[in-house]
Amino acid sequence: MERPTPLTLAFIVFIIFLSYPLMAADERYPVGHPDQGLPNPDYQLTPYHEDPNHVLNRIFRASFLVTTAPAEVGLALPREHRNPTEFFRKGWYFAVRPGTPADQRLFGGDTRLLSRESFSSEEATAFAKALGEVDEKVVQALKKRPELAVMFQHDLMRLAQRLMDVKRNRELLKPIGAVIRNVALSSDQLGQLASTYELGLRFKSIDSPLPEDLLRTDPPVNGPYIELLRMSTSLFDASHTLSWSRVFIAWPTGVKNLHQFLSDQTKGHRIEVPTGTKSILVQGIVAIDDRGRPYATPLAFDVRLKWLENRDPLSAWNKTTTRDGIQIRAYELRRTSMREGSHHQLFRALHDDDQALFRDYGALKHTTQAAQCTVCHRLHDVSDAHLGGFITLGPSANPHLALTGWERLRLAEREVLHFIKKLPGVGRN
Repeated sequence: MERPTPLTLAFIVFIIFLSYPLMAADERYPVGHPDQGLPNPDYQLTPYHEDPNHVLNRIFRASFLVTTAPAEVGLALPREHRNPTEFFRKGWYFAVRPGTPADQRLFGGDTRLLSRESFSSEEATAFAKALGEVDEKVVQALKKRPELAVMFQHDLMRLAQRLMDVKRNRELLKPIGAVIRNVALSSDQLGQLASTYELGLRFKSIDSPLPEDLLRTDPPVNGPYIELLRMSTSLFDASHTLSWSRVFIAWPTGVKNLHQFLSDQTKGHRIEVPTGTKSILVQGIVAIDDRGRPYATPLAFDVRLKWLENRDPLSAWNKTTTRDGIQIRAYELRRTSMREGSHHQLFRALHDDDQALFRDYGALKHTTQAAQCTVCHRLHDVSDAHLGGFITLGPSANPHLALTGWERLRLAEREVLHFIKKLPGVGRN
């Protein structure tokens, strides 16, 4: 048999290189793409079953993938401003223009963000039919992977919450509630779930140097990070988010000085938070057990590390998330990796210029992660710049030390009770 020539081999490699994107499309557009971070339409999401057409996957895609034109487009998108030096000035994170039909994109995907606002009549009919396909056989197969059962239930809970918020498709609430109830696990099963936060660190999909025992309770973690209790804004009210949230602070000059800062805050002193201060926000799922009770699970889906890098002037050359000294590093849980057991890809690290469709502050807005974060966390043009972007340290938040580590988990469970009471057929005695 004649051996291939170097030229033939090079041609074969070239053909393989050209065909590779067709064989293995990425889930999201990569760094540098005009739609960086948005879902790739050529990628088939399979978060709950290896068969793309399985009913659980179809329900997920109908809920978390939406092709729509945003109400607003942020000028922070790289294609929306020509000269970064001119753009990154006071108020850059607020700069938007009205959305147009030409701005239509595919949003959502295997993410925390829920882009779905409502269903058309045809879509609602199809969605109700899909919910009806979640029969006993499907439920029992799903429960064999309890972490997926919890995640799927949580997806439906958040969809129901959204529909109640916008007062649309109320006819879907009862069938959604029925599936939420049918896939519920016992409290014993929920208590045996593995901590996704610990898995993320152990297998390095969370690639920041964080303590693995950060979420420990009774007693709480003993190290540089101290858990703070605080008055939450509506963004962290579990009756709406259906999740627990815990905040930890690491003071660069030691825990003793953090205690002193908090004491001085109560006395009305405006002390500047030092450069190098760090915080960690972790959010996780509050499930509904098979008796209709809320249960704070160890399934963390969102980890955000924030630190005060500098207090240099606001500019394009200040290479931080806010462009004025605050750096944010965020990770979000990937359902598909959870199903596949791909622990080394369990969390996806977000890039400052990754794009998404945000609704937290009203109308659907297509902008970058950095711009959305900077709306609340920045040093310039705010009255509390001395806090260094750490809003939870402000006097209005009433920050104080956690004693056990259970406080925020129990609070979230109590708040989720309000949701359970609103959704037909979910709560039980």
